[in-house]
Amino acid sequence: MMSTSFVIKESALPPLGSFFSPSTGFWWNVKWMDKKIPQILDFNGVEGEVILDDRMVPHIFAEDDHQAYFIQGYMHAMHRLWQMDFSTRAAEGRLSEIIGDRTIEFDRLKRRKGLAIAARMSVEHWKKDSFLLSRLESYSRGVNAYINSLAEYELPIEYKLLNYKPEAWSIYRSALFHKSMAEVLCGRDKDLDLNNARAFFKENFKILFPEMDHMTDPVIPSGTKWPDFPSTTFPEQPDTASFGYLPFMKEESISGLGSNNWAVGSAMSASGNPILCNDPHLHLTLPAIWYEQHIVTPEYNVYGVTFPGIAGVVIGFNKHIAWGVTNAGWDVLDWYKIMWKDSSMSAYHFDGEWIQTNVRLDTIKIKGDRIVIDTVRLTNWGPVIYTDPTHKKYSLAMHWILHDPYEQQEFRTFMSLNRAKNYADYRKACTYFPYPAQNIVFASNTGDVAITVAGNMPVKPDQLGRFVLDGSKGKNKWNGFLDPIFNPSVKNPERGFVSSANQRTTDLSFPVYYNDGDFRSFRGSLINRILSGKHDWTVETMKELQYNSYSLKAESSLPTMISLLDTSKLNASSKEIFHQLLDWNYNYDSTSKSPVYFDLWFDILNQMVWDELEQTSTKLDIAFPNEMVMIDWLKNKPEHLYFDYQKTDQRETARDLVQMSFDSLVFQMDTMDRVKDWAHYKAAEIVHIARIPAFGKFNVRTSGHEDIINAHARVFGPSWRMIVELQKDSMIAYGIYPGGQSGHPGSAYYEHMIEPWSKGKYFRLLNWDQKPDEGNFDNRIHFKKTK
Repeated sequence: MMSTSFVIKESALPPLGSFFSPSTGFWWNVKWMDKKIPQILDFNGVEGEVILDDRMVPHIFAEDDHQAYFIQGYMHAMHRLWQMDFSTRAAEGRLSEIIGDRTIEFDRLKRRKGLAIAARMSVEHWKKDSFLLSRLESYSRGVNAYINSLAEYELPIEYKLLNYKPEAWSIYRSALFHKSMAEVLCGRDKDLDLNNARAFFKENFKILFPEMDHMTDPVIPSGTKWPDFPSTTFPEQPDTASFGYLPFMKEESISGLGSNNWAVGSAMSASGNPILCNDPHLHLTLPAIWYEQHIVTPEYNVYGVTFPGIAGVVIGFNKHIAWGVTNAGWDVLDWYKIMWKDSSMSAYHFDGEWIQTNVRLDTIKIKGDRIVIDTVRLTNWGPVIYTDPTHKKYSLAMHWILHDPYEQQEFRTFMSLNRAKNYADYRKACTYFPYPAQNIVFASNTGDVAITVAGNMPVKPDQLGRFVLDGSKGKNKWNGFLDPIFNPSVKNPERGFVSSANQRTTDLSFPVYYNDGDFRSFRGSLINRILSGKHDWTVETMKELQYNSYSLKAESSLPTMISLLDTSKLNASSKEIFHQLLDWNYNYDSTSKSPVYFDLWFDILNQMVWDELEQTSTKLDIAFPNEMVMIDWLKNKPEHLYFDYQKTDQRETARDLVQMSFDSLVFQMDTMDRVKDWAHYKAAEIVHIARIPAFGKFNVRTSGHEDIINAHARVFGPSWRMIVELQKDSMIAYGIYPGGQSGHPGSAYYEHMIEPWSKGKYFRLLNWDQKPDEGNFDNRIHFKKTK
């Protein structure tokens, strides 16, 4: 009986006999988690050395790429094997095999989206590039060398809890990881939400949903002259007419994702050296998404963070340049309304004909030797993901960039940046990247700074893809992709710096139409304002800027909100809140209660202004208007009709709604007397990726908010902070991420950087040219022949 898995409330327990075994069960993981690293390893002639520093960062010294990537894969597996295995299983839609019924719908959606299909397509593409393929294979061999060295009792504890074993690694699984990141960064859209908002607001839609609000300071400075573009005329003008309301309910889009990066030129730093900074904002998890590594070969010396599962350094620096990334946010996923011939869904209407539907039967295996068969319908546009719940005559099909053929080799981007020496090398590296489009910031020790959007930009006419499209008309397709040499880019701009923070890439003068429903304005505008106001930047002042918690949103709106209040009606409770807001410095400090008041008040007011949407938003996916519209109207149009509150018979103005929302705030705070400060209210957490509570970190006390530079929300935030000063002959670099190098929950290196990260601390990044003496670092692994 002790060797049988038990299931309690759909949650499988491992076989208790093997799990509690003192020699092979979880006790082994606790006892031996940080045991001394083996000194010598022999893997078929692989030669190199790894020195693990006091934070367990591996410094890899090897004679060529193949040895280096083999060792990189080995070290990834040593510290993050289960994370690599679980995350790629998730992307492939195979969690039900190890978890059970709870993840069937999750797996079904991943499979319908076709992440595995996109991964296999990439693998076939990579096989055409012998340089890339051989290095990816070396990496996979390194991962498998570690897997094959493990006895069953040495498996990470999650394998024992979930009662399964790791599978061999392959370049296909590296491709799966890339597709999973692409889904996070370019698998979002607001087509359906905006479609329904357009139907609701009608002629007011353009005012309420501007494609560029007045707060936006774009990534590429306004006034930049564009090169002569190739013709972007279309054989037929697409049909972007409104469908009216569409009742589909899609999965909720992720909110809070974003990133910051910037680089100041020599004239703007105290030392006369360029300084580059980057902090990508992602879902914070344990094990952490990033893994620090340093790789030295005769060809290059690169340090930075890596994705366990992928070869090379993704964000970092070498002896000549530094680079970092933020998400560009271009809309590369469009939805098409499909009209079926009948309820069998065997044919759909397309360009005046009924086209036969392609059908794929997908088998989802479930823990316990059961299966579920999912019928996936494929159209000219892509897979059908959602069907109208009220009338099965219509569905939504997805056209996503992941399913389109492409010429570039994405992993060449980072392998090229790892060894780049100058601006020309950087620009060439950017052309290799197909998706998800990234703002890649650059600085060199010769003084150059630049930023380029790397990624394929669909060529679309105005408004195409902003709303759900008519799938019966072939003219509604994309017209290929812009040649990447025309992607937005700027080098050494007159203002002396480059930056990005998920705002719009360019102003509206850019010759090719692009869109996104979630460009953010506040962070980018504040970063540019602060960078412009100082010309003696140092590493230390850059640390302060990355941890800056000042709210431009509060600065823009709170004074007006306060001015519209009737202070003669304040009681004791409301006076305290009022005076705290009046005296607030607009910083989302962890120990302050003022940001709690503002955050709640602004949200209540916003909901009241757009109360017309209250009933509709419970039945349909629908977008709320741009916050800058409300802020502007509070100041300049306080009598606007939209300030009328629909739940009363009176005709309200902005002053009325400000008062009503403030009264609501006071009432809510009276019932929330246990809220001590902003950190307590935010209740930030860093969850284990399998949602095992004991392996997560809860109530992490930090300053910050998603709309400010220190963009830490409850579960999203700066997943890696890096600052590099580029001296002529060396680099001064600092970095930190919320987690630890080890993915093993019992390890001292599992979460040891969370506390200093939460306080805005950094570690010096040790990018040695030569191996340090034996006496300085005892944790060393020698890869060499022993026979």
